[in-house]
Amino acid sequence: MSKMKTIVAGLLLFLLCTSSQASAIDLYGFGSYWDKGDADGTWGTGVGVSLPIIIDNIRLDGRAHYFGNSDWERSSVKVTPFDLGAQIHLLTNSQFDPYVLGGVSYNYVDSEHLNLDSKFGGYLGAGLDVELGSSFLKLFGEIMYRYSDLDYIDTSGMTANIGLKFHIF
Repeated sequence: MSKMKTIVAGLLLFLLCTSSQASAIDLYGFGSYWDKGDADGTWGTGVGVSLPIIIDNIRLDGRAHYFGNSDWERSSVKVTPFDLGAQIHLLTNSQFDPYVLGGVSYNYVDSEHLNLDSKFGGYLGAGLDVELGSSFLKLFGEIMYRYSDLDYIDTSGMTANIGLKFHIF
């Protein structure tokens, strides 16, 4: 009987975490700049998806970035962050919707001449969504601080993103 209670409790928790009155998914693309600590700053692009959990103001956020090569002591280093975190929106039904965000990153590293390992890191930041005529299309901007250390290279630094969100109901 306790196995059945565990299954029912798990299903109820799952429904609670995935249900929302307006369960809209945000799909987005953006341009980005990452000012890394020891390595050169890099321009890049990214894509992401977010969906409400528990209530509309809290969203589960997943994103992938693509940044060009950075130079560090005459070597080329490419870092590709994969982020998973949360966004807490303050004014979800407003034309201007500020939010805070944070989460963990898996920083995949590729370097031809250096022996660097891919590592986990994190990020904290703030952003603003602005509706563009309808709630379906939004312009957004974000500023984040990325905590990232790759063996002996500190790649922590500010990241700025700007892009478009498609708010699908």
